[in-house]
Amino acid sequence: MAVRRPPALRALLGYHINSTSEMLRRGTTLRLRRDHDFSLMEWRTLVLIEYMQPVRLRDLVAFFGADKAQISRIVTALSSRGLVARRAREDDARSAPLELTLTGRAKAGAAMRSAQEQDEAISACLVPAEREQLIDLLTRIRSRAVELLDEEARLQPGQR
Repeated sequence: MAVRRPPALRALLGYHINSTSEMLRRGTTLRLRRDHDFSLMEWRTLVLIEYMQPVRLRDLVAFFGADKAQISRIVTALSSRGLVARRAREDDARSAPLELTLTGRAKAGAAMRSAQEQDEAISACLVPAEREQLIDLLTRIRSRAVELLDEEARLQPGQR
């Protein structure tokens, strides 16, 4: 019987980063749903609104780099649950700033504490210096990935 080699992608740094990211995302998604009845994007949106408030929908869309309709649906769902309030503006109702309600702040805080607990559990396999080094390395890799993405976008047909 021939010895099987590992797939070639196992030697790729991007594979390891992506597969690790996927496991982290799936774990966070399950925990947020179980403990807080949030999707990952709902939680990220709450946290971002809390950080940027008062914030317009278009600024959330720009930050996420996501589809406006998707973010609008998330904000509408959070609003219907009493977690996000739209402050009416007389001059332009379409750009009503968003803010968390008191309930929204409490839920966002509880979900953040869960995320911090999960982060501590994940980080437990590292000593503090390794954790800081990993953050630094991932920050550098992300910066380079952004540069390569921008370069790739410029090379796409019709994008020059």
